[in-house]
Amino acid sequence: MNKKKLVVIGGDAAGMSGASQVKRLKPEWEVVVLEKTDFISYAACGMPYYLEGLVPEKEQLIELTPEDAVSKRKIDLRLRHEVTKIFPEDNKVAIKTEQGEYEESFDFLLIATGSLPLIPRAGYQQSEQVFVLKNLSDMEKIDTFIKENSPGKCAVIGGGYIGLEMAEAFRGRGLETHLIHRRTDLSKTFEVEISNLIKEEMANNGVVLNLETTIEAITDEGEGVTVITDKGKLNYDFVFLGLGTVPASKLAGECGIELGIKGSIKVNEYLQTNYPNIYAAGDCAETMHLLSKEPVYTPLALKANKEGLLAGMNMAGLQKPFRGVLGTAITKCFSLGVARTGLTYGEAVKHNFNPVKIPLNSQSRAKYYPDSAKLFSLIIADKGTGLILGAQLAGPLDAVKRIDVYVTAIQHKMTLDDIFDLDLAYAPPFSPVYDPVLLAARVGRKFI
Repeated sequence: MNKKKLVVIGGDAAGMSGASQVKRLKPEWEVVVLEKTDFISYAACGMPYYLEGLVPEKEQLIELTPEDAVSKRKIDLRLRHEVTKIFPEDNKVAIKTEQGEYEESFDFLLIATGSLPLIPRAGYQQSEQVFVLKNLSDMEKIDTFIKENSPGKCAVIGGGYIGLEMAEAFRGRGLETHLIHRRTDLSKTFEVEISNLIKEEMANNGVVLNLETTIEAITDEGEGVTVITDKGKLNYDFVFLGLGTVPASKLAGECGIELGIKGSIKVNEYLQTNYPNIYAAGDCAETMHLLSKEPVYTPLALKANKEGLLAGMNMAGLQKPFRGVLGTAITKCFSLGVARTGLTYGEAVKHNFNPVKIPLNSQSRAKYYPDSAKLFSLIIADKGTGLILGAQLAGPLDAVKRIDVYVTAIQHKMTLDDIFDLDLAYAPPFSPVYDPVLLAARVGRKFI
């Protein structure tokens, strides 16, 4: 029996997926997971909804308990174990614990260190009244602060997914909530038409928008936080930083593991680094964009889980490539669902396509059926071929899940004609006779 030893750095989505998969395929192998916090396998995407009060108990966010990881999956899980150094040539890692330091050898190593919240480089004063949201500890700090201090006014800095979700969460807790963003439009992943609909929804739900506002400093005033901007000083009871994330790749980079785009760990399609027995997966690793064929940094939950699973399969001896991503994402802003996939118009131009935008206003259901509502679709297609390059939707929550049809279309290189030929389901409670996807293809052919 050729027994091997896998060491995993990080016990969340990618790490536990990889460890669990190896144990399924190679139960005789020793699998050690080193996690520096008290938590593993939790639903990070659910944290804003817990803070809003939609999820009653934080335990509902736990996907796998440490006890089950050990007893049911037979994983050697070690909490509060921080890896401080990797020795790729010697196949070992250095570990720091509350009891001291030691080294652990490995045959295979999976780096699943995730990402870190982006913090302003200058003018930022660390404060107990300035929060980020990366893990359950951060979530508990925010929840405790609100319960104990009964704040009335807060600011969310950043116009990306987490910024939108947290602005809604704080409004749901009854707080006067301001969104501060340096651009007129929100995250660059949204086309301007979609961004405008999101801003309108936020304003209609009482979020104060401070756009085109550059932050120069954030200072702790003792009983509050002052955000110094190019337009003056803004005062809040607390501030949330939603500026995005950066890969937690310092540990890998310090030992000679090659880094790629935005400092993420460079891997091949089998999730291997430049050391064949060292793999990386999840938010710390780069991947390939399926359309541009260029490396991208896309820290999203499905990617992390898939990569962890495939890394585990590959370490166990199977050859299962991870093909890449389209940057598909979906979220909600109050009653508005928002979804996107593929290239933006600007990205399509950059990658030498000849893109055209196809806007469409339609109904989510038959117009006479109760709760039918407006669905806005924005399709990006190649003008010469009709090839679908991207799609963005805004409308009722259930309606924007149609983004998955566009994901399928893009991955299978479908054109507007191909989409129009699809035999999609129809009944009044679900869609008009011409589903918005079909209608977009029908209208879109006029643009090509």
